[in-house]
Amino acid sequence: MKKIITIFALLFAFMAAPVQAQDAAPTLTKQQTKAIEKDAKKRCKELKKAGWEPLASTSTMEYSMLKYRTYIESDEDNRVPITGIALGRSNKIGRENAIHSGVASYAGRAKAQVTGKMKSVLSSDAHNTSQEEIDKFGAAYESGVNAKLSGLVKEHFTLVRTAKDGSKEFNVFMSIDERKARQAREEAAREAKEKSQLGTLSEMVEEFIGEPVEAEE
Repeated sequence: MKKIITIFALLFAFMAAPVQAQDAAPTLTKQQTKAIEKDAKKRCKELKKAGWEPLASTSTMEYSMLKYRTYIESDEDNRVPITGIALGRSNKIGRENAIHSGVASYAGRAKAQVTGKMKSVLSSDAHNTSQEEIDKFGAAYESGVNAKLSGLVKEHFTLVRTAKDGSKEFNVFMSIDERKARQAREEAAREAKEKSQLGTLSEMVEEFIGEPVEAEE
């Protein structure tokens, strides 16, 4: 019996190994690591000068920032950085507001990117779609992306700063897996198309949705 269990364990390990190797993120070079360390240190210096400090963390800002940047840049094609800033009366509310702000910003950029491309096509070719229908699609799409992404973001660390009047501002550093984000965008687009009449432009939506959302400026 023990031999059978051992054989199955070895087979499972053998079958799982290729999957783990495939999912493993690329390793950064020493030059890339040094560049990240230098940039993270510079960024933390700027944040500290602006009054930011870690929220309820046992780690320093430098360590958290370095870990975050290393995580993102180890797989830039699939790990999308998202940041959110918001005010809040308490740490819990402020942090949640900042997370919602970051997700809403991503959803807004997703909408602007897709509707911008659709309107560009509309102006250059003959299509039986109005700009009003594109705007209707865009509003439903943005709402859908916002709702679906809320449960997909990964929070890395949070900063806080307190104004002279006692009010607090929160800055949350997050990320999202592009593969999961794309699925969420595709689902949101399918639902949004049911609420609008895009005509022949409907065929182009999937192509536009598949493109990664442009990063924050």
